[in-house]
Amino acid sequence: MRKSAVFLLVLLLAAVSCRRHDIRTVLIRVPQMKNEVCVEEVRRALARVDGVRKAETAFDLERRHVTVTYDSLKLSMKNIEFAVAEAGFAANEVPADDKARAALPEACR
Repeated sequence: MRKSAVFLLVLLLAAVSCRRHDIRTVLIRVPQMKNEVCVEEVRRALARVDGVRKAETAFDLERRHVTVTYDSLKLSMKNIEFAVAEAGFAANEVPADDKARAALPEACR
């Protein structure tokens, strides 16, 4: 009986410790992302977010989308949307922060 309890405990610990990352990719609409200046502003905002895979972030100016790959065990899509909004850009349904928007370069307002 004692051996089976120890075995179950080891098995449970192994199962819990195996899951260190849950990598996901999401598409974020950024309607005000009009040019490379705006892309750089959004890029800087995403670079400050722990859990966003910087090398796996793609910008599509034509469609005004950002494809972000992130670790969902560290953050959620909403965290990403709010990071973009706090930089002054609307992200999906999250409106831009008004003060941050006013501080953006003229080309992005």
